[in-house]
Formats: sequence, structure tokens, C-alpha cells
Amino acid sequence: MVKFFFLLIFTLRIYNLSAQTVKISGFVRSGNQSLPSAAIQLKNINQEILFYGFSEDNGDYSISGDLDQSIKFFLIASYIGYKRDTLIISRNELLKTNFFQYNFNLTEDKKQLDEIYIKAPPAVEVNNDTTKYNVLRFTSPEDRNLESVIKKMPGMDVNKDGTIFFKGKKISKVLLEGDDLTGEGYKAITKNLKPEFVEEIQALEHYVEDDLLKGIINSDDIVLNLKVRNKRARKIVGSVDGGLGTNDSRQLSANLISFIDKTKTFAFANHNNLNSESNSNILDLVDENRKFTGNNQIIKHEIDTYNPFDDKMYSLSNTTQGSLNAITRLSDKFKINYSLFYSWSKLMGQTSIENIYFTPNNTYTKNSDNRTSVDKIFKADFSADYLIKNNARFVSKFTYKQEPKNFNIAAFSIYNNIAGDSVSQNQQDLNRTFNGLLKYTIKANKRTAYLFSARILADGVNQDYLVNSNLYENMPIFIGSNSLLQEVDNRNFKLKIDAEALKRYDTSFLYFNLGNEINHFRINSNLFSANQRSIGGDYVNNNLFKMNQTYLTAKYVYDNQPVKIIAQLKSTLQFLKNMGKDSTYYTFEPNITFSYRPGQVQHISLTYNYRNNNPQPIEYYKNYILTDIRNFSSGLTNFYNYNMHSVNLDYGFNDFANSYFNLNVSVNGNYSKYGFLYTNFFNNTLNYSEKQPYKGIRALSSNINAKKFIPFLSMSLTVTYAPSITNYYSQFGNGARKYTALSQSLGAKINTGFNLPINFGLGTDLLLNRTKSEGNSIAKSNAYKYSFEYRYKISPKIFNYSSFNIYRMNNQNFNLIDTEFQYNPVKGNFKYSLQGKNLANLKAFSNLNINEVSSTNYSSSILGRYFMLNVSMSVK
Repeated sequence: MVKFFFLLIFTLRIYNLSAQTVKISGFVRSGNQSLPSAAIQLKNINQEILFYGFSEDNGDYSISGDLDQSIKFFLIASYIGYKRDTLIISRNELLKTNFFQYNFNLTEDKKQLDEIYIKAPPAVEVNNDTTKYNVLRFTSPEDRNLESVIKKMPGMDVNKDGTIFFKGKKISKVLLEGDDLTGEGYKAITKNLKPEFVEEIQALEHYVEDDLLKGIINSDDIVLNLKVRNKRARKIVGSVDGGLGTNDSRQLSANLISFIDKTKTFAFANHNNLNSESNSNILDLVDENRKFTGNNQIIKHEIDTYNPFDDKMYSLSNTTQGSLNAITRLSDKFKINYSLFYSWSKLMGQTSIENIYFTPNNTYTKNSDNRTSVDKIFKADFSADYLIKNNARFVSKFTYKQEPKNFNIAAFSIYNNIAGDSVSQNQQDLNRTFNGLLKYTIKANKRTAYLFSARILADGVNQDYLVNSNLYENMPIFIGSNSLLQEVDNRNFKLKIDAEALKRYDTSFLYFNLGNEINHFRINSNLFSANQRSIGGDYVNNNLFKMNQTYLTAKYVYDNQPVKIIAQLKSTLQFLKNMGKDSTYYTFEPNITFSYRPGQVQHISLTYNYRNNNPQPIEYYKNYILTDIRNFSSGLTNFYNYNMHSVNLDYGFNDFANSYFNLNVSVNGNYSKYGFLYTNFFNNTLNYSEKQPYKGIRALSSNINAKKFIPFLSMSLTVTYAPSITNYYSQFGNGARKYTALSQSLGAKINTGFNLPINFGLGTDLLLNRTKSEGNSIAKSNAYKYSFEYRYKISPKIFNYSSFNIYRMNNQNFNLIDTEFQYNPVKGNFKYSLQGKNLANLKAFSNLNINEVSSTNYSSSILGRYFMLNVSMSVK
């Protein structure tokens, strides 16, 4: 042990002697004029760059890094239009102190100025399948995270949940210098990383993650790759933000990127009680396991503001969360990824809900309540990627997630203007999920590969739902009890084994996929009175859903630009068993896509899909389950599969290099001969809802998005229009009726960027909904949002940003006014801001929603006015 200790000390000593870290600082000037963005380099005796940096706006520079074994070094300063200056330094001079200082004074090079043409780097650059965005050209002072910058980039769109789209197609991952640290949970990076640390964003089309499969598969995946500033300095960079304000408002956040040795890391943490964008759950995005996992919860309660445009932004909240994502390359052939995520979130709100149920019931209910929910999430991921040999790779991935949740309501409920009753609800959920993946890939030759994989899921949800109210006491079905306890226990297990063969013939690609999937899902529920006595068999479910399916998929791709054809046929043999019934299905599911690219900037595609659909196992339960104060629901009483025809037409015009204009249009239609009937009825003042197989489903939707970017002013103009029409069947009272719902959303906005002295933004969003039945208007709901914002650069150091939003819902206007003053000193790493939020001191939102069953008036409290002083520090 002693020998080992001395050996360790000796090794560390040798390392310190061979790799000394130094810091060099000073300024770059020409006479009395400071030179910003001058390049500073330190080279060794072989003229190899060890580390480098650039001078600040005031001419100051600071660079640091490790020295090699050279005895002499060259410190070089260069600036366009000036003669380069080089200082020769010995190793001893650099290591005398921790800091070495040298000031450069460059002289003008008139000959160089006569010969060169200075051109600013382009905002957007297109090179085949790679589109590069200069982040600085799209960044303005109010941008607090990378996502707000991405929204301005031509060709990019960001949904409210943080999902990013490029040319109308979903981004699957966001890479950090070529490595995937977060998977489809990339919101951790885009909503937390400061744009000042990113130099360039690359949109990579036809991305293939596994190098062994490049040239063998035809990929339509799109990812973003972030190029970080000054990563060669090999140090930790990041930022820390803190703020305190009135109304007990507070926020604290930190994020970092590190490139240390063989490990690349991104981490963030934040705490606030403001319900800002940064604390949204990064797992909200559809991850790669979502389809495999499904949804295992029956009773669902959420707290949000009843605002169709910004439903989560103004809730009363208290959130703490953070994640650590890292990748370590143990060797050229072996790397591991690991991540941890933790979130604690408390939401509060006061809500009023009025329901007027139409004839034949003519029922009126009103619930006024105080709501509180506490949600916790812990998630751990580990994956290993090992290149066994030059043509074989083994990948394993394991995920564990635990989500305990608690929901409480203290309410007052009225039924048909009868004296009301107090109601209390308490819901406790515990969800545990384990996912495992093993995959082996072998590349037989340049055009052939084989993949073998196995996936496993073990998922369990416990739900305890306790309700207390006098409204139950006089109902015979509840045997005199005013307290009801419902226990639900769901257990899910899936095993999927898969084998694939991939083959390429010049411009043709062949895929064969053979697999088997086993799914066992058990639902167990019961409703008890206060003395733990079962209410009765109508509220007991004990079902085991079993599915065993074997599938064979063949896929052919012909890609000879400008024409591309994809043809796929999937055949499945499916055995189902549940509620004492057995069913066997044998299905064929064809899919064909024809696409044509008239030129580099245009794309047209037409897709037809015929698919067999069946509900998730959790929807198969026979008896009733209590889901709210007076709402019971039942699931499907028998197996039901229906076949859906779908047609999709897409057109895209994306010219970033020349006109900075992109237009994407999509039209989607689907039809099925079979569908579902939704039935609602009242009994003993309780509402019961059922779902049963019924007649067909038809839907038609479209989305049009146009965006124009003007580089000179950094101005962008965006217009989006999305209409949809859907038919369904519903029963309320006697007889089922056909309903047709028409929804339209329209958005338009213009932003002048940040190059003018005063910049502005104008926007409008409209949501229009109509429902008809048998030619009669049944329901109507309209909502409008109008936005105005301006950005004013008062001086080089002082900046003001203000926004004014008008919401018009239910013939009422709601005004939200925000403002912010920023002070950004020329020197140092600190920035300061003073924020004023909700200056009109709006207290609540209300909205009216009318459907074929009822008219519902919602009202919910929101976060009131506050002022906050913020300090931001960059770690560079």
C-alpha cells in the first residue's frame, strides 16, 4: 500500500512537470485605439497552436491552457488591417508566476487593407446536407437561452413543449460538438444554455448515428450540432444567474459545459417560484421509449392556467430541478454515457369551474377550489457503446425512473343550485419504470449489415385516490359513506426481440425486420368506503391483458435524386387475451411514399399509409373508476381493432442561401370505417362516461408555415395557419349523434431583430373552434392573443425590453405587461437587469369552452405583479 501511494505521488509529480497550466493576459491596441476581436495565439516551437482566444470590446484579452515540453513559445497577436506581432517567450518566463502579462501595440498595414475585402460572416450558410447558423447574428440582449435564438432562425420552429422542427421536420437530437448527451431530452440544453457560449448551430440532414451503417441505410433523421466557442481552452465554461424581488419572487440557476480530458459534460440546476420556461420538465418531449412504455396512469389531475396560448407560463409554482449529462471516451472504441435528472415541483392555484349540461339532463354544477400538487422525478440513464472490432458494435442502455406525485383539493361543490357541499380530494401516485436495451450491429461488407436487439420494460403505477364529501352520503350506491377511497394498481411488462437485415444496391436500399413482442398488463382497482368496505362489484376491476405478436416487415427505398420512393409492408400475427375473451388478428399494413425534388430548394412528397390500430392495454377495463369529484369512467368492454387509411401531402420551399425564405405546407387526411362512441349520462348526481366501438372516423388537417428573414435588419416575418376538421360520435341521453368539429389556428409575427436603434415585434394568434351536428351549430369557442414588444438600446451598456400582450377570451380582455432594463458593463463577466412582470397586476384568467355535452366556464388564478433584480455571471 505504501509503495502504491509513493508511486501515485510520483506519477502526479511527473504529470505536473510535463503539463503546466498558465494564464496569459494583457491588451491589444493601436496607439490609443483598442482593437476588439483580435486573435491571440500561443504556439510551441513546432508552430503548433496550444491554445488561443480573442480580445474583448475594450481590447483586453485573457487566454489559458496547458504547456507542452517545448523550451520556447510564440505569443502572437493579429488583427485584420494591422501587422502581426510575435513575442518569443522561454518556458521559465512563463512559469515564473501564475500569470504572464504582455500588452500588444499593433501598427496599421496599409498594403493589407488595399488588398483585402472585409465581409461579415454569413448569418446562414448551406452546404449540401448541412445548414450552418451563425448564433451571434441572431442573438439580441433579451435572449436568455439558446431556444429563444433558435426561434429566430429561418427554417426553424419551436413548439411550446420545446420540440424543434427544421424545414417542418422534427429534430430528433441536439448534439454537443458531435456527441449526444441528452437524447430526445435536449430541452435540458436548449432551455438552459446561454447563447454566448455557442458559436454555430448546424442542422444535419440524413443523419446516421452509427458509423457502421453509413452508406447502407437511407436516413431522413435531422439533428442539430452545437459548436462551442473556445472549447480548445479545455476549461469549464458556464453561467450563474440569481434574482430576488417583490412578492417573494426569486430565482437561481447555473449551467456549465466542460471538456476535460476524455469527458464531455453538460449540467444545469435551477430554482425559482416564477414558473419560467427554464423550469419546464425536460422529459415532456417524446423520448425514444415513450411508444414502448405507453401511459400507465388512469386518474390524472393537473394544475395549470386556463389560457390556450400560454397554459403553463403564469401558474403559481415553486420548482427545483437539475441534470448532469456526460460522455466519457475510455478509448477510441469504447465510450459510456451517463445522466441524472431530478425535479421537485409544487404548483398552487385557485380554480372555479361551472358546467351546464345540455338536455335532456339540464344539469348545473359548480366547483370552486384551492389546488396543490407536488411532483417529484428521479431519472438515471446509463449506456455503453463498444466497437468490438472494425465491423461490429455492441450497445447497451438502461434507464430507471421514479415519479411520486401528490395532488390535493379543498373545494366547494354545487349541484343544480342545491345547497353546496365541501369536498376534499387527495391523490397519491407512485410510478416506477425500468427500461433496458441490448443491441448488436455487424457490418458484413460495405453494403450489408445485420442488427439484433432485445428490449425490456417493467412498469408499475400505484394510485390512491381519497375523496370526502356529504354529496355521497345520501346515495344508496355508497352505503351511507361520505368518504371514498379508490386504490388502483397497474403492472406492465414488455419484452421485444428484433432482428434486421440491411442491404444496399447502388441507389436502392432493402430492409427486412423480423420480431416478436410480448405484453402483459394487469389493472387492479377497487372502491372502498370509510370503514374499508368495498362499495360493490361495479367498481372492481381485476383484468390481465395479454398480447403476443410476431411481425415481419419488408421495406424498399429507391433514392436516385430527384426521385425517391419508399415502399413498406408489415404483416403481423397478433394473439390477444383479456376479460375472458381470446382474439386473433392477422394484418397487413402497407406504406408507400413518393417524393420529388425539382431543385435544391424544393421538395414534394406524397404518402399513403394503411395501419391497424387498437387501444392501449390500459383502456381495457369493464367496471367504473372514479376520476373526479362526481365523474366515473369505464373502458372498452371488448377487443377492438380498426383499420385507418391515411394520406399525407407535403411541399417545402427552403432557400436559405439566397432569398432566406422558407415555405412548408402539409395536408393530412385519414379515414376509418370503424371508430368509437363516447357516451355520457347522469345517475344520482354523478356523471358516467363510457367508450365503446362504433362508427367511422374521418379527419382532415393542414399546416402552412412561411418565414422570411432579412439579414440587413435581422428581420423575420412568420405566418402560420393550421385548419382541421374531425368527425366523431357521441351520445348524451337517447340516441347517438354525429358531430363535426372545425378548428383553426392562425399566427403571424414580425420582428426587426436588433440592428436598429429601436427594434420592435408585432404578433397575433387566433384560435377558432366550431362544432356542428346535423347542420345545427352546437358549440363555438374563440380566443385571441395580440402581442407588441420593443427593444431599445439606450446606450452601449444599457438596454430596455418591454412586451405588451392582450388576451381576448370569452368576450373579456386580459392584459399582461412586462419590462426589463439590462446593464451590461464592457469589462468583467457580470450583467445586471431589473425586471417588472405582470405590471397590470392581472389576478386570473377565465375562458369559456362549449362542446356537444356541456358549456364550461373556467377561471384560474395566476402569478401577480412583481419586480426583480437579477445578476448574471459568466464563467469563461
